[in-house]
Amino acid sequence: AVMEDLLQKKDDSFKVKNEELTVFFSDLRDFTKISEKLNDPKELINLLNLYMEPMTQKIIEKEGTIDKFIGDAIMAYWNAPQECINHADYAVSCALNQLKALKELNVKIQDQYDIELDIGIGINSGLCTVGEMGSIGRSDYTIIGDNVNLASRVEGLTKFFGVKLIITQQTKILLKENYKIRELATVKVKGKDTPTILFEVVGFDSTVTEEDLLYNEALENYKKGNIIKAQEQFIQLNNNKPLKICKLYIDSCQKYSKLPQKEFTSIFDLDFK
Repeated sequence: AVMEDLLQKKDDSFKVKNEELTVFFSDLRDFTKISEKLNDPKELINLLNLYMEPMTQKIIEKEGTIDKFIGDAIMAYWNAPQECINHADYAVSCALNQLKALKELNVKIQDQYDIELDIGIGINSGLCTVGEMGSIGRSDYTIIGDNVNLASRVEGLTKFFGVKLIITQQTKILLKENYKIRELATVKVKGKDTPTILFEVVGFDSTVTEEDLLYNEALENYKKGNIIKAQEQFIQLNNNKPLKICKLYIDSCQKYSKLPQKEFTSIFDLDFK
């Protein structure tokens, strides 16, 4: 894609510029344990290649640009170098397609390696600096900036919230298609003072259930500081179906109930990567 752009626009392709992009990071969970279990470099690379092939294909199918492979992680982005009008939708639908493909792939991997792979995906949209960067001897067409860093932080938070796919409010605003989306929390990530609202993308089916309505009501009560009511509702939800996000809110409600003098804030201050 970079070469096609270069051929069409000549020298302007590598010129550094700011563009609105959607940035994607994914990472395999517990890769260290997987490495220890296989304990064979050839088998480990074979496993990684089995995983990377369908993940890469899903990005290409949705017109994404793969920036790099970082060990078992993938960094990609949409809307550069080629224009992609619905870049947020392309990135989110790609992520959902990857999760579906991984579920199918795990059947083969479990049979061959007795291992089940799990991933976390973080997506953010916004202005990024894109272009050729590096030295005279070696350079790369890549992206940098605050919104790239935020996408990476968001991917890391999938472990904290116990979900597979998180997008920021900036990405959600750009979406044109319907998805099942659940608001997770308002957070301050490491290195940023401005709060960010995070959402879990559950799937393509946007049907709203009674549990969804109860969750939304519990979240609203929490944000308004109605701690006792919110705690009751999150406990009810967690009893019906244990979820890490419900447990996080239950723990937070209990903390504020025990320390009523502590000033309430609905923002999670997460000072880790």
